[in-house]
Amino acid sequence: MTALGGRLEVLWDMDRVAELTDARLTLHAPTQREVAVVHDKPWEGSICGYHTVFKDGNLFRMYYRGANWNGEISTHAELTCYAESDDGIIWRKPALGLIDFNGSTSNNIVWEGLGSHNFTPFLDTNPACSAEQRYKALGGDGNGLIAFVSPDGLHWSKLRSTPVITEGAFDSQNLAFWDAERGLYVDYHRDFKNGVRAIMTCTSTDFVNWTVPQWLTYDEGSPDEHLYTNAIRPYPRAPWIYVGFPKRYIPDRTTRYDTSGASGLSDGVFMSSRDGTLFKRWQEAFLRPGLQHERWVNRNNMIAWGMLETEPELFGTPRELSLYSTENYYSTTPDRLRRMTMRLDGFVSVRADMAGGTVTTKPLTFTVPVEPAPCPEELCSACPVSTNLLFGTKALRVTAPSVITLPGTSNLGAQVTFAVAYCGMPAGHRRLFSAYAGGANTVGARKVGLDLMAGGSFPDGTAVRFWNDGVDVNVPMSAVPGWNTVSLDRMHVAATYDDGVIVVYVNGVECGRGGTAGAGALQPALGDLRFGEDYPPASLINEPFLGLADDITVIGRALSAAEIATASQQGMVGVVLTETDTGIFLDMEGDTGYVANNKLISGVATVALPVVEEWGDAMLLLNASTSAAGSIRCEIRDDAGVAIPGYSLAECKTLYGDDIELPVVWTGGAELKSLAGRTISLHFELKDADLFAYRFGQPAAANAAATAATNSFVMMISKQ
Repeated sequence: MTALGGRLEVLWDMDRVAELTDARLTLHAPTQREVAVVHDKPWEGSICGYHTVFKDGNLFRMYYRGANWNGEISTHAELTCYAESDDGIIWRKPALGLIDFNGSTSNNIVWEGLGSHNFTPFLDTNPACSAEQRYKALGGDGNGLIAFVSPDGLHWSKLRSTPVITEGAFDSQNLAFWDAERGLYVDYHRDFKNGVRAIMTCTSTDFVNWTVPQWLTYDEGSPDEHLYTNAIRPYPRAPWIYVGFPKRYIPDRTTRYDTSGASGLSDGVFMSSRDGTLFKRWQEAFLRPGLQHERWVNRNNMIAWGMLETEPELFGTPRELSLYSTENYYSTTPDRLRRMTMRLDGFVSVRADMAGGTVTTKPLTFTVPVEPAPCPEELCSACPVSTNLLFGTKALRVTAPSVITLPGTSNLGAQVTFAVAYCGMPAGHRRLFSAYAGGANTVGARKVGLDLMAGGSFPDGTAVRFWNDGVDVNVPMSAVPGWNTVSLDRMHVAATYDDGVIVVYVNGVECGRGGTAGAGALQPALGDLRFGEDYPPASLINEPFLGLADDITVIGRALSAAEIATASQQGMVGVVLTETDTGIFLDMEGDTGYVANNKLISGVATVALPVVEEWGDAMLLLNASTSAAGSIRCEIRDDAGVAIPGYSLAECKTLYGDDIELPVVWTGGAELKSLAGRTISLHFELKDADLFAYRFGQPAAANAAATAATNSFVMMISKQ
């Protein structure tokens, strides 16, 4: 029985699977992207390799060997080089001024001499690590592995002069890292076993004294193969599981494209482990050489050590994993490092075709988050995020996609003001005010909307946008100071409409203007405005407002710039004229519970917040993909293997779509708190679908403190 808690569980092996019927574990290949780095500097060349990448705060770091071969000999000594990036996609080689090369220090070299052949650094996250040794590395000296340390990742020194690990063969990329789950430093390096390149591991508590290395073992049926490198590390989204990307070396093969004079072809392999020594190793290649001729050459297709979470290729989709691999190695021109991308958790899935298949997990238990989020209808005064950030003592906390219809806003005349203050908003596309149900914003359609891209921008660089009846006012990121912290700080967004002229304000400052006078009254074709999401048939959970909201205002008057500046600092009280203004003003200071008072209709509760049935503190969330005709259903079974009433396949709403956190909903809802701590198993029915992973909890996008980029739901739930 697995005590899962709220952890992510990946379906990459049979360790957590009790039964597969007409379904199979399927390995997925990476997608090739752009060239990340060309090794074209004089101190680099055609045999640069053993790349390492990792994220360090807001910076992405890369280390690699600078070396060149001219077809006959190496032309200069091997060096350790450094590159960095702000996004893991575009890389730069800074002129560091540290190491002299041919009379100049204007280069990106950070180490020379002993260990440069395979210098492999990492960021030490051990809480007991001193600041002077925050970065560590291993590098071979011919007799073993030397330990190196650095306070900044640039200035390196030996931890001691003699090797710390001596049993093995150390001429490839040998690595170590701090495993927070085990509380140990873990090493993986190469040796030869029965004449075949193989992988050993050992551990240490201090990075100096290491245990006797032991061989890795593999699942039944794994043949002896030359594993040139290993690239093993904890999987960032589930660090209790290791992943590895060995370069599989076939020494006796060559092709007509290889002019190096040496035989040997390579591809990339995927493997994973739950204990660090026994690995599930796939025999099918994870990375094939492909159509590029230079990848069918000696020692290419080496996957760098490390993976980075990066912005998606397609706007509005979840973030991706970026990996990197070498190409054009052993040529007479500079070799390259190419970026590859994977779906989050997407290395292996349980797959079934359209005929259908099932997968049943082994018994497990789960827990509810320690501090479950309040219900989405709550008016809260105790939320720590709201203290001194919004106005008054209370704010509306929205933790699930919700829609508030604003009665009396279908025709406010030729002058209208929209405004809201918010904080704690997750990054991503967020709808504020809407009278929109899909389609283009054309003249005559009378569609209205005010939305924003929290903590980022739309593809054209827009941060906030307002549209109405064919007019678009787009506010660029550059017009809003500090926009990249929008999900953390208190923000105030307002827009005025004055006979067709639209002005958009952020934090009391005019940031955009558009439209022309003479357009007359603003009259949405759909009727009353909504706050938080669109009208159906547009998705109700695609651009949801999440976080804390206060002073939700739509009134029949165009406030002046001075009034909006005051409202952005002090709130709408004193700016909105409750005796004469028409429309909606919700300051959240009235009743608590499920109703917010409209201050423009004194004492009358006119706006009821919706009850969200398909939400819960403990939901089953799937990383899954179906075709348009495919589907997924889930049954929760008790410890005897019997369907629990309310959670059978027949009671599960059919899911179809593609995302990394798809909520499973039964006819009674999505809340599973009543099953927490109970021994259960999950039985999935899949049709033309892939299931990569699952967990219990709430989607990350619903966490007001989340800093992840948008993970908008595209899952549709059929009405059964």
